[in-house]
Order: sequence, then C-alpha cells, then structure tokens
Amino acid sequence: MKKRTLFLTLAAIAAIAGMTGCGKNDTAPKTTEATQPATAQETAAVQETEASKKIVIGGTAISKVYYDAIKDIFEAKGYETEFKTFDANPVVLEACASGETDMALGQHKKFVMSYNANNGSALDMAKPYAMYTGIGLYSEKHASISEFPDNARIAVMNDAMNEDIALRILEQEGLIKLNADQKQATVADIVENPKNLEIIEMEQGQTVTALTDLDGACVFFTHMAAAGKDASSYIARDNSMINYPMGVIVKEENAASDWAVAFAECFKDKTVQEKINKAFPNVFEFYTSDDQVKE
Repeated sequence: MKKRTLFLTLAAIAAIAGMTGCGKNDTAPKTTEATQPATAQETAAVQETEASKKIVIGGTAISKVYYDAIKDIFEAKGYETEFKTFDANPVVLEACASGETDMALGQHKKFVMSYNANNGSALDMAKPYAMYTGIGLYSEKHASISEFPDNARIAVMNDAMNEDIALRILEQEGLIKLNADQKQATVADIVENPKNLEIIEMEQGQTVTALTDLDGACVFFTHMAAAGKDASSYIARDNSMINYPMGVIVKEENAASDWAVAFAECFKDKTVQEKINKAFPNVFEFYTSDDQVKE
C-alpha cells in the first residue's frame, strides 16, 4: 500500500521588541511548533481516511474472479485497486508477505498458517470470513470407489495441508489407512494400502489435468470449475473444508485495518455472491457467521 507522505514546513516567527531603558533588550519567546495551531490543510491531511489509498491485490487467474466480482463495490467506498496475477498460490502469499501486494485472495486460512510456519512469515485472514470450497475425489475412468482397480494411480496435492485433506478422503472411503498418530498425513504415513494404490503427489493446479491419464485425482472444486468440469461430479468429497475459510489474506498488522475489513465485508453482498456462483457453479458456500468455523 503506497501511503501518501505529507511534508510540513513550519517557519518560526520571532517577535523582538527593542527596548532602550535600563541598558537591556527584552526579547519575546519564540513561538514553537507545538504552540502553532494546525492549518486547515494540515487538519484535512490528518483526517484523510484509508479509503483514498491504493490497495494492490494478488491472486491466481481463478481468484481474479473474486476480485472482479468485488472491485466496483469496493472502489465505490473510495478505494483504488490494482490486481496482480501470479501462477500459483504459494507465490501469491510470498508477494503478500514481502509487501509486493497488500492483499492475497484465493487461499484458505489453514494453508496460509502452514505457509507461515514453513516460511517464517506473518500473514493472517481478515474477518468476516468469506466462503469455503471443497476437495473431491474425481475419476474419468471409474464411476464408484469399488471400480478402482488394484495398482490404480491417484493424484493428490503436494503441499502438506491439502495433501492431508486428500489422503483423508481416500481413508474415509476405505482405500487406504493412515497412521492414527499423525495429525498432518503424507504419503509416508499410509500404513495400509490393500489395493496397492500408487499415490502421486503434484502441484494442486495440475491435479485436474491428471484426470486424463490417471485413475483418479483429488481436486479442488475451484480447479474443476476453472477447467470447465462439473465440480459436483465427485465420487467422494472431504468432510472438513467448512473449517478452512477463504477470504482476505493480509499481513497480521493489517488484519483489522479499515480497508481489509471493508474488502472482506464485500463477500457478504448478494450481488458479489451471485457473480462468483455464476462463474463457479456448485463450488462455494458462503458463511453467514464466523462461528461456523471451528478453529
């Protein structure tokens, strides 16, 4: 966020009265900056609200849809915005953490917290929370869990947070069993694999394209919709993503700022929700209260 800087130059006025009596000159004290009344121009500058500041927002091509839905409503509040497109969500967060952007869109909160832990950054999500999506197990070769053959190949995301969610889907469907003591599972934590599945880790954006070659893939609803596929066509889906809110990601010190909260509140607008749902049918559920999230 590029802040305006106000340069003030105050001239000191010395009032010196020349006295000839008693062999002394009595000098009046100089007026200090602290005793000078503020000018109307200075007062206006101090009262300038954050609504006049330019907000630089980062995201992927998918999250630009959220930005486009909100832009006019947010800017009507007096803000100026710019959107920068990045190739992947970790790069979006890196740009926000470094200050290249003021805000990141498109990531869920737990992914952000995991990013913080791995990179020493301090990002947070402004409230109110916006929405949540889902992750499903999809296949273009098989119609049900029972149809997955021995040695089937299934793609999962390669980032720790989302890989865990994908593996939990496979576990809840009886395809694998995970180490019960591991809170954030990876492929290395599979303790039973009766069908000898080959679990292939890859960047989350590639999972949807992997459906062409593999037996199945765990894919975000957003990536399915962006690829022109039916997000509701999953064989199985997660049961935990309601606790993975999406919304406005900023540096911790900006989480309660006027501009971050104002942008987050725009997700409550019915027009915004309709635009997002039109672009991504059957993909998002919008929160009615932050209390829906168990953190």
